[in-house]
Amino acid sequence: MKVSNFTLLLILAIFMVVGAALLPKIDVADNPRPRQGKTLTVEFYWQRASAKVIEQNVTSRIEGLISAVKGVESVSSESYFGSGKVVVELKKEADVSSTKFEISSLLKQIHKRLPEGVSYPVLTGGEVVNEKGRSETTQLLLTYQINSNLSDEQLKEYIERKVEPIVKQLEDVRRVEVTGGVSKVIEITYNPFILANYGLTAYDIEKSIRSFIGREDIVGEVVHHDSDIEAIGVDGQRAGTKKRIDLYLTTGKFVKPLEQMPVGVVDGKTIYLNDLASYEYKNKEPDKYFRVNGLNTIYLNIHVDAKANKISLSNKIQKQIKETEKQFRKGIYLTLTYDGAEERESELHKLVWRSLMALGILLFFVWLTKRDWKYLTIMATTLVAIILTAVIAYSILDIRLHIYSLAGITVSLGLVIDASIVMTDHYSYYHNRRAFLAILAALLTTIGSLVIVFWLPEFIQKDLYDFAWIIIVNLSVALFVAYAFTPALIEQMEYRSYQQGHIRHKKLVTGWTHFYTRYVSFTQKHKWIYIIILVLAFGIPFHALPPELGKDQKDEESHKVWHDMYNATLGSNFFQLKCKDTLSKLFGGTMRLFSESLSDNTYNSEKDKEKKLTIRAQMPLGGSATELNEKVVILENFLSGYKEIKRFETRVESWGSTTVVEFKDEFKKTSFPYLLESKVIGKIISIGGADWSTSGVSERGFSNSLNLQFRSNRIEIIGYNYDRLYRIAEEMCKTMKQNSRVVDLTIETPGHENQEDEFFMDYNKERMALYNFDLIASHQALREILSGYDIEKYHDTHLSSDMHLKSSEKDRFDLWHLQNAYMKVNGNDTKLSDFMEINRREAKNCIPKKNQEYILRVAFNVLGTYTYTDKYIKKTIKEYNAKIPVGYKCRNATYGWYEDNGTQYWLILLIVVIIYFICSILFESLRLPLVIISLIPVSFIGTFLTYYFSGVEFGTGGFASLVLLSGLTVNGGIYIIYEYLSITRKNRQKAGTALYVRAYNHKITAVFLTILSTVLGLIPFFIDGKDEPFWFSFAIGSAGGLLFSVIAIVFVMPIFMRLNHKDNNNQIKNHK
Repeated sequence: MKVSNFTLLLILAIFMVVGAALLPKIDVADNPRPRQGKTLTVEFYWQRASAKVIEQNVTSRIEGLISAVKGVESVSSESYFGSGKVVVELKKEADVSSTKFEISSLLKQIHKRLPEGVSYPVLTGGEVVNEKGRSETTQLLLTYQINSNLSDEQLKEYIERKVEPIVKQLEDVRRVEVTGGVSKVIEITYNPFILANYGLTAYDIEKSIRSFIGREDIVGEVVHHDSDIEAIGVDGQRAGTKKRIDLYLTTGKFVKPLEQMPVGVVDGKTIYLNDLASYEYKNKEPDKYFRVNGLNTIYLNIHVDAKANKISLSNKIQKQIKETEKQFRKGIYLTLTYDGAEERESELHKLVWRSLMALGILLFFVWLTKRDWKYLTIMATTLVAIILTAVIAYSILDIRLHIYSLAGITVSLGLVIDASIVMTDHYSYYHNRRAFLAILAALLTTIGSLVIVFWLPEFIQKDLYDFAWIIIVNLSVALFVAYAFTPALIEQMEYRSYQQGHIRHKKLVTGWTHFYTRYVSFTQKHKWIYIIILVLAFGIPFHALPPELGKDQKDEESHKVWHDMYNATLGSNFFQLKCKDTLSKLFGGTMRLFSESLSDNTYNSEKDKEKKLTIRAQMPLGGSATELNEKVVILENFLSGYKEIKRFETRVESWGSTTVVEFKDEFKKTSFPYLLESKVIGKIISIGGADWSTSGVSERGFSNSLNLQFRSNRIEIIGYNYDRLYRIAEEMCKTMKQNSRVVDLTIETPGHENQEDEFFMDYNKERMALYNFDLIASHQALREILSGYDIEKYHDTHLSSDMHLKSSEKDRFDLWHLQNAYMKVNGNDTKLSDFMEINRREAKNCIPKKNQEYILRVAFNVLGTYTYTDKYIKKTIKEYNAKIPVGYKCRNATYGWYEDNGTQYWLILLIVVIIYFICSILFESLRLPLVIISLIPVSFIGTFLTYYFSGVEFGTGGFASLVLLSGLTVNGGIYIIYEYLSITRKNRQKAGTALYVRAYNHKITAVFLTILSTVLGLIPFFIDGKDEPFWFSFAIGSAGGLLFSVIAIVFVMPIFMRLNHKDNNNQIKNHK
């Protein structure tokens, strides 16, 4: 049954109305929705246990247990001092709930067999957002500056009580912290030697304080009968409903002064706190500082999940805080000083503007080409219909629109209009839908080229996944609209494509037709000339020939005969040194030019990041956060004098400090960031007293410390035995030191490159046994001298403050005392150095593993070019992989380096295969698809030349342009060849030049329009230029290749066609 045009248009209108209604409900965010919810985390604690002890006794056992579970893809772990963590990645097809339940059951079983003192392993994760516990997956979203007439301590307590709980309840909020200001503390200082004389310990003081300051605890539960009358039931039991009620125990507070608190009884005498210690109410020495623009005020920092929708979450948090602020007491004000969602929101607005701009350009182009309002109305209506119908698809497929998917919509506008142009051009002339098969094949080739994105390496796929997916959806909708509704719209508006024009225009067409017919005939007679020119233009990759093959294959079986043949010819010194460069220049073509224009690391995403100056400082061993803060304040005062700085944020902790400087937009692209960095370097050198470094602006940065030295190259060593692995790393360092170009060698723990030093004790076991030395008692005595820690919070009618217990000798007892002083051990004066040697080493407070293998890195710098460095690293890795035992291996772990085995380029061949099969089905031929495929390398010539002459970074955007070009450049050829075959079958004539030219004339206008519309759709991405590296690279590569594809379609495609040029004269006459 034939459906009327009115019915089809009514259905289209319904789709558009539904799409418009769903438009406000589309999920729009700044980040893609997490695709992987298959990460589980197991965490456990073991107080005072070293990382090595935890790894051997707990981590390795849990790893081995989990690795055997079905559905587990990989297991990695990190063992720290006092704790450990195991991260489990599940396979894509794994059932998260059942796997999590199985692991949970195994953890319950193994806990009984773990050493005493190990906490119960806690299993988390497996949700949609699954990395809640990892600090690296949280980001600072909002910072509020708090002003009030209250004291710092009162203000912090007020905000923690009124604001923090409310904000924490919001979804995706991970951490809320109140920083800055000065806190008070009751510091209790005891004399360890007096304690030793009484036979007491610091724990006795701590226990007495906890007992006497008042406590409130649930100590159990009791059974309660709610019946008021004691009635006895028939079974002799009390009647009424039973309830279990918690038993809440409250101990009274010590009402006397703190110094009169009893600690213990020694020889019948009560010992009070003032007999052992003194206390002082003082400002607490902060262990960390946070400041914005050097202002030492109180800040409220809100950290959220890195994958959350920051724009909507920021608005939600700000709204909640405004509501809460209304309930504040007078005199407390919150001022928003930082909003991490502002830039993201600006980026989204920019992309929406780009999409609207692309839409406007395309519609203007459509009107300009035809100067027909009916034609413009058809194109505009179909475009709007495609967009609104696609909105329905987004809702059904639950697609989130974010930065990359919105850019995909912008790019797809130039692609989806192609189907409408071709169908309108064909239907208005022939009044049938036979062009649909050609449109279907053309769009399927584009979709096929984008499908391979899902098999790309992760470092490329992360940018292109949603981008490709949104274009595929839009192209599918465009195909549906072009077939079902565009013809109905043409009939309803009575649009006809008239083949008439000015006499001058007809003369030009006739003249071009004669020229083109002769050109095609000439190519049929002299194909070999053009083929040679094309091969040389594309290039023969002599420059990519390796110097040698099979060097790392020692055994005879793996060594191939053709390796010897290659090494004797193309790998010989004569060819490599004297012929290779000359042949590369002569025959390398555009491929050689393109490869020379590539940077050292094509896919390094670090270049895409905003330019910020990062200044780090680290105190020598034993330095405190307060001491470091004094130096950082000098730096902040220096930075405050520059109006070009937008904002600088400082964090100071015991391990070191970080100051991040952001520049105003108008100065980001000037020389000021480099000028400021050079001035900062001079300033931090004058400050001294710490290890300083800078990064983020200049390529190399600055460092005045071996510990903070930037090392650009890393070799990762993996193995199953940690001690053996460390020896291999040491041996590699010794070998590499022999090369004078290799400097700054060190052995690193991945993720923990700058670990602090520690003192360790090497015991003399013979002397300990001879003198019956009590090792545990000596450690206890040493702990009494060096300890200092927080205990409880003290409350009374006048104040509320933390309490800190410390030894009076903590700051005085240094390394000299440790080696020379006597201390009481079990009542005897003992000199510890008589029984042990005290040495210094780097503290290995973290031991990482992946899939039950340990990981270490040898980090270094090489004084030489990138090519020399790359060859040297590969040579070193090959040598060590050949000689280290089975179970150990080395690999390149340089920052930004990826193991490029060419997978992404081989996938382009997969696109070629997909296109071949699609065209084979359409043309019913095995030869004609090869003609279509020949267009791809020719269009690549245009892309190569574009990148070479423009100097634009290739990157992920460049590779995306190659993927898209593989599917787009063949579309014009498909339209022309399909039309050629239709004419041939319709007229029942032999394949000939005149028929080919006739098909060319019928379709070339539509082909030009589709190519130009796609290029014009990319114009908005040129506006921001190199400020947007990915999109600029993608746009310039795609545009260059598409424009060059015009040459491929017009002049190259006829070369590979098999046309009968003998009967051309008769065919030309018939055509006339």
